[in-house]
Order: sequence, then C-alpha cells, then structure tokens
Amino acid sequence: MWSTGRQASSFAIIGGVGFIVDGGILTVLNSIYDVELLPARLASFSAAVTVTWFLNRQRTFANHENRGMVGEWGRYAAVNSIGSLLNMGIFFWLVSRYQALADWPLIPLGMAASIALIFNFVASKYLVFGHTQS
Repeated sequence: MWSTGRQASSFAIIGGVGFIVDGGILTVLNSIYDVELLPARLASFSAAVTVTWFLNRQRTFANHENRGMVGEWGRYAAVNSIGSLLNMGIFFWLVSRYQALADWPLIPLGMAASIALIFNFVASKYLVFGHTQS
C-alpha cells in the first residue's frame, strides 16, 4: 500500500495527463473542427475525467475497495466537477479582489489549481475510492 504522499504525487502526475487530454481534445474540437467552446469543453472535460479516473483506479488507488465501476466513475466525475467549480471560483475571486493578481493571471491560476488539486485528491481518496485495502 502506498503512503498518502506517494498517492498524492501519483494523483498530481495523472492530473497532468488529464490536462493534456483535456487541452488536446478541446483544441482539436474547437480549432480544427470548429465546435463551439461549450460543447467542446464538455467533451474534453468528460474525456479527461474518464482517463484520470481509469489511471487513478489502476495506479494511485489500485488497492481500493471495489464498490462498482459505474458508481465509482459517477462519484469521481462529481468530485472533479466540484473541484473545477472551486478552481474557477477561487481564480475569479482572486483576480477581482487583487488587481496585482489580475495583471499576472498565472499566479492565481496556480493558487486556485493547487487548492482544487488538494480537494480533488482528498475527496477522491475518501469519497470515491474509499479506504485502500492492505
């Protein structure tokens, strides 16, 4: 069984893979196939959530208590949706509250993403995958 630190590192790396999937699909759909942003973003987010759920299920939380794949995916998608809203809310709150951060948007983006990553990891560990088996 992995330590929480090792699980968090794996979760973050897999999140990077998800970012690449999300951005790649969004770019292809919007820029190449001229799909409008909202449907393109919904498709890219859904694909990224599915890829990261599968990879986290196989790697990060490999010893998790298996409670059914469909329900698990649904819980994972819900957690990540809440995490995305948290990310966006923090980002927009920071840039509206602090002009200096609005001038350097990568800083509040990093802050918001870090907080959402922590939320997603903890919620995934305990609410989605349950406790890990020894």
